[in-house]
Amino acid sequence: MTDETIRLTVQELVKSKQYEEVISCLEQAIIAGKISPWMHEALALAMQSAGRPQGDIERVLMSSQDLVGGDTDSMMQLAAFLARFERYDRAIELYRQAAALSPHRPEPFVCGLELARRSRNADAVVWSAPEVLSYAWGPDREALRQSAEQGAADAIPQLIKEGKISKALQLQEAMRKAREMDLVVRLEWNGQGDLDLIVEEPGGTVCSMSKPFTAAGGAFVHDGFGPKQSNCYDEYVCLSALPGEYRLRVRHIRGDVVGKRARLIITRGRNTTHEETETETVLLGTTDSIVRISLANGRRVNSDALVPKPVKQSSKRGAGTSILSQISPNPVGNIATVGGGGAVGYQPVISVISEGIAMNALATVSGDRRYVRINAAPVFSSITDVFTFSYVR
Repeated sequence: MTDETIRLTVQELVKSKQYEEVISCLEQAIIAGKISPWMHEALALAMQSAGRPQGDIERVLMSSQDLVGGDTDSMMQLAAFLARFERYDRAIELYRQAAALSPHRPEPFVCGLELARRSRNADAVVWSAPEVLSYAWGPDREALRQSAEQGAADAIPQLIKEGKISKALQLQEAMRKAREMDLVVRLEWNGQGDLDLIVEEPGGTVCSMSKPFTAAGGAFVHDGFGPKQSNCYDEYVCLSALPGEYRLRVRHIRGDVVGKRARLIITRGRNTTHEETETETVLLGTTDSIVRISLANGRRVNSDALVPKPVKQSSKRGAGTSILSQISPNPVGNIATVGGGGAVGYQPVISVISEGIAMNALATVSGDRRYVRINAAPVFSSITDVFTFSYVR
């Protein structure tokens, strides 16, 4: 039986809620060597629906770990699946392995922190909370920072109670360092207009709304616009910045700004003993207004920061998700649970289709080098129609 045949068979059995038959079908396929990564996941879900003992389900989960590829995505997919069955310790271990493979990706730390807080695993909070506080940027930045702060606040007394004083101190120090920022620039204005802040960094990189993360460690964390006063600000931060001169460009995009002026609030060494703040008034005109500032105590040596991806943390749980939606044919991608719940995510497999004229040729030279035989295979291809579609939950 092919993998597709097994998928279709499982789908039909699930439709009729014959979970024991699903279990038998998948077990026989695995015994016969027709193993695919999705089978262990589907088998565990079917066993759960059939009411099989928790020990049997755990054995299936442990077996699925042998099929994990040595890449970050595979590890995080399996970790999310293990979390679905409340195997939090093993899931956190996989997130830590994924973070070791891709230290610039915040997802393993964010997901690991969520599970650590859910399972009250203080040791995992020591590993994940400082990283989330430092590098988890994106739309959920404030929520993630609050989660990291609260996770650390809960873990420190727990570690002290368990007699792990050194780890509690380690977490306190790591969180303190994670709060430190070499440079913070905030542009504020009044009115209905829209201004843009553009930061030219010493290494030649430029941080702005269109390029919110740079290799010099800069992050553009807020792009504001009027008329709501609380939203009239842009903000740039750099936790570990290059020393040197920074050029701050203020661009008037549209709309009226009160007094045709704005205010730049520049903070060096935020949350450190040498924190200092200065304010510059910027007059707006038809061209960009430029303010030059210097930073002497930047901690970064080279423009070598790995550019992170913004994180969007889902708060939805998988309650009520049918097993059919989790054991379904997926000929165009790989199926895996995502986040901490039972929702299903799809990894599309993208293929490239050539269009136009191409030719493959094979030349064969005779032994006496007097003749050359050429076999030519021209290909004429064109795309006649394209159908678009969307994945549906």
